[in-house]
Amino acid sequence: MYGLNAVALVFFGCINVAAYQLCKCPEGRRRTVVRWLCAVLLSGNLLRYGVIYPFVKGVVMLPVEFSTVAYFLVPAILLTSKRRLRSWAAYSGLMAGFFYYLAMIAAGGVIYGAYAPLDIYISMFCHGSIYFCGFVTIGTELCSAKDAPKLALGVALVAVRAAILRPFVVGSDRLLIYILLDAVAVKRILPESAWTVALPFYYLAVAAFVLLTIRGFFRRNQKQYRKFLPRGEAAVGGKWCRSKSLRDKMGPVCYGGGRRDVGCRLLERISGGCACARG
Repeated sequence: MYGLNAVALVFFGCINVAAYQLCKCPEGRRRTVVRWLCAVLLSGNLLRYGVIYPFVKGVVMLPVEFSTVAYFLVPAILLTSKRRLRSWAAYSGLMAGFFYYLAMIAAGGVIYGAYAPLDIYISMFCHGSIYFCGFVTIGTELCSAKDAPKLALGVALVAVRAAILRPFVVGSDRLLIYILLDAVAVKRILPESAWTVALPFYYLAVAAFVLLTIRGFFRRNQKQYRKFLPRGEAAVGGKWCRSKSLRDKMGPVCYGGGRRDVGCRLLERISGGCACARG
């Protein structure tokens, strides 16, 4: 299949523009779009992996790749609103989608040219969807850097799970996660006598790369969250909250029947008292 590089570039550009525009929309509209997309993504992949592959194509396909695991976990987490796991959903969606499209744009024809066009477009939709959800999440929610160990643990668990399931995976030698786990690049370049020395450095480099992506994720979240923060509002506890200057324009606020906006109620839950009442 030719022209995958150009097709992937156009798709990826459109996904970024759409996600950028959605981040500027009201919260209700954002939530509706993301939830519908997650529902389609999750139900579609349950149908593919639970019905089509085993009963129509006669092959059991286990989701072991980081991206295919994200196909299920990202929409499941966002649909159930598991606050403690949303940072992992955003991170895994962004990483899987970004590096997939990076590979497609750089060498799509070489890597994926032998695949059926329908499979390629389904894969592009799935990777684009989880990337889109990750983009919107970090643009509208402030993730805590304290979640960094969770992200690293999540990546490690995906790798361990893939290693355990390897005897049951069809065509494991063609999957990226096993190519990385087996250090194929090192074993191709260096003679076997050098593997004992080279492999520890290789795995340390892979671990360092994962930690760098996690650090970059939180930096990007800080930057993107501030970028889409509505004017006149300040970040409080990962939510948007009106600033004091804007609250002052809404009239006097007190505990004795006065008017409190949503931002004030958020501050009250966090700090134990209404910021407006304190002046």
